[in-house]
Amino acid sequence: MAPTIPWSPNSFTPADPAYFKVKFTTWAVAWGLILLACLIPGVLLATGVKVALWLAIMPVALVLVIALLVLRILRRQVQALGYLEREEDFVVRSGVMWRKQLVIPYGRMQYVEVNSGPVERRYGLCQLTLNTAGAGATAHVYGLPEAQGQALRERLVAAGEEKML
Repeated sequence: MAPTIPWSPNSFTPADPAYFKVKFTTWAVAWGLILLACLIPGVLLATGVKVALWLAIMPVALVLVIALLVLRILRRQVQALGYLEREEDFVVRSGVMWRKQLVIPYGRMQYVEVNSGPVERRYGLCQLTLNTAGAGATAHVYGLPEAQGQALRERLVAAGEEKML
């Protein structure tokens, strides 16, 4: 087995910066709904229903603190996403606190999909899902511009057919 040349963090292709807008939109919707649910005791208190004051204040304060902490790491999560095409394999990285690098040999790829949800389509982005022959080895590449995602899919399929075992 020939030694592989180590790669640097700068050699990865990063996610498109517009992917932060996708993450921010989903963050805002999710935490907005949670905050609305936490406001129910406060609304009941304002309408005259007997509710403990702490029950009206604590959930809202707790949700705001947690939501702002999550918002603080969103940009770093997007910056941690990336992929690297090498001669024999494809490397996907993700994670801020729990870092993950998945190395997939081209010969083990089963199929490659390009998906995009409504928020991703709004910003012209997609995600690539790469499934392998091994159980549980699925790689996701998030934040790709639509044209780049389609081109990457074609390159991966061609490399997979070439290296098929």
